[in-house]
Amino acid sequence: MILCFVTKLFCIHGNFQAPSVWKPLAENLKTRNVNLDVIPINLENYSIDGFNRWVDDFCNSVQTLAGQEKSFLLGYSLGGRLALHASLHNSNLWQGIIIVGADPGLESQEEKKLQLDKDRSWAERLKREPLEKLVDEWDAQSVFCGIRNQAPRNLGEMNPDRLSQQFKVFSKGIQQNLAPKLAELKRPPILFLSGDKDDKYQKIGEELAKSSPIVKAQVVPDAGHRVPWENPESFVRVLIDFAFG
Repeated sequence: MILCFVTKLFCIHGNFQAPSVWKPLAENLKTRNVNLDVIPINLENYSIDGFNRWVDDFCNSVQTLAGQEKSFLLGYSLGGRLALHASLHNSNLWQGIIIVGADPGLESQEEKKLQLDKDRSWAERLKREPLEKLVDEWDAQSVFCGIRNQAPRNLGEMNPDRLSQQFKVFSKGIQQNLAPKLAELKRPPILFLSGDKDDKYQKIGEELAKSSPIVKAQVVPDAGHRVPWENPESFVRVLIDFAFG
């Protein structure tokens, strides 16, 4: 009897998203008969008391679920920053990590203060303004390169109070810059993806790849910030090549 082991791919979403955002990826992989089991992560299932507590809870959960088998980790935007924390928290858990549209943190105190003020504003507005209005404003930001949101979005899956908390505790304004620690990391391999229309994150990826021997930066064509949903076919090919190539 031949045993076929399926490798787990844990996926962490970004702000104003929910776990179901990864459904198209799971369906795409199934059509290709790839042994990758997409496991969407619900941020709300783990302690939202800060980066360290969340990542500790998350990594313990992964270890329980995967046992001795190493898994892949995929994170987009906020999920990418959490994935970078997870790589540092327990590097032995992961066979490889894919980061999309995220950065290791801000360097200057001025940048951090500005970002913290912005995130606190989002947090407060989520307590009193309609979610539909805030989502529209979120999508209008320049970081999305003027490209309409193509990722699945079900507002009924989103809890404004929890979103508000996430903006406060996961703000880049209070996050440590992880770049120096990533430069010292020996494993796992990290693939940093950005769209060819996303100049800002292309540069971030290039800088990370220069400073860390385990980071490879790659640009996906015909995509902006939300690479997995703006060019899903190219994204899946890159993902499969990274996992099995």
